[in-house]
Amino acid sequence: MKKLVIGLLLILTGVSLSFSQNTTAEQEIIAISKQKWQWMADKNVDKLAKLFDDRSKFVHMSGTWNKDRELEIIETGSIWYKQADVHDVVVEIFDNTAILWNRITLLAHVRGEDVSNEFTVTEIYKKYKEGWKLLDLTFSSVRDTHEIAAKVNPEKQIIELSKQKWQWMSDKNVAKLDDLFHENSVFVHMGGSWGKEQEINIIRGGGIHYKKAEIHEVSANVIGDTAILLNRITLLAVVGGNEVTNPFMVTEVYKKDNGDWKLASLSFTRLLN
Repeated sequence: MKKLVIGLLLILTGVSLSFSQNTTAEQEIIAISKQKWQWMADKNVDKLAKLFDDRSKFVHMSGTWNKDRELEIIETGSIWYKQADVHDVVVEIFDNTAILWNRITLLAHVRGEDVSNEFTVTEIYKKYKEGWKLLDLTFSSVRDTHEIAAKVNPEKQIIELSKQKWQWMSDKNVAKLDDLFHENSVFVHMGGSWGKEQEINIIRGGGIHYKKAEIHEVSANVIGDTAILLNRITLLAVVGGNEVTNPFMVTEVYKKDNGDWKLASLSFTRLLN
C-alpha cells in the first residue's frame, strides 16, 4: 500500500509539472505572437529575421512566399501591417511544435490605401535550442462573426464525465456505467475491493444505492492517455436498507481506450469529520 501511495504521488507530481510546463509554453507563444504583430507594425525586420525560420512560408490572399520575400515586403512597405487587433487566441502544444490561431482585425496599408479585413491567422512555431521560430503564417479571410473553436480541455472533460458518473450511479443506470467502466476496473470500498461485474450487480440490485454525491472539491490531471481525478464528497447512500452519510476522498483513474475515456479504478477513502 505504501508503494502504491508513493507511486500515485509521483504520478500526480509529474502530471502537475507537465501541465504547468505546457501552460507556460502556451503563454510564451501568445506573447511572441503579440510581439510579432508589433514588430510588423514597426517594420522591425531585424527582430523578425531572427523570429522567422529560414524555411518559413507566408500565405496571403494574393499568394504564398518565403522568409526573404516577406521581410522585403515589410521593409519596403508594400504591405504595412499598421495594426492587428486580436480578438481571440487559441494555442495547442505538440511536443516541440506550437500552433496558434488568432482571430484579428487587421488594418494594413496596401498600394497606397488603408484597408481593414477580418482574418483568422494560423501560426506554426517550432522550439529550437535558441528559442521558438515561426515556421508558417497563414491568413484566412473570414466573416466578422467567425469564432475559433474552443480548445479541448481534457481535465474539464474528465471532471464532467465524473460528475455524470455520479448521476448514473444515483439513477442505477447500469447500461451507461457498463459502457464507462473498463473491463479490468477495480472498485475499492470500506467493505472490500472488487471488479466491474460485482460493482454493476451491486448497483443494479441496490446493495449500495449511491443516492447523492455532493461534490465539494474536484481536481483532474491528465498525462497522455491516463487521467487521475480527486473528488472530496459527502455521499448519501443506502446500504443494507439504511441511509448513511459519509465524507470521502474519492480517487478515480481513467484510461483512454479507442478514443473514449474508461474508468479503470474508483477508490473511496473515508475522511475524519
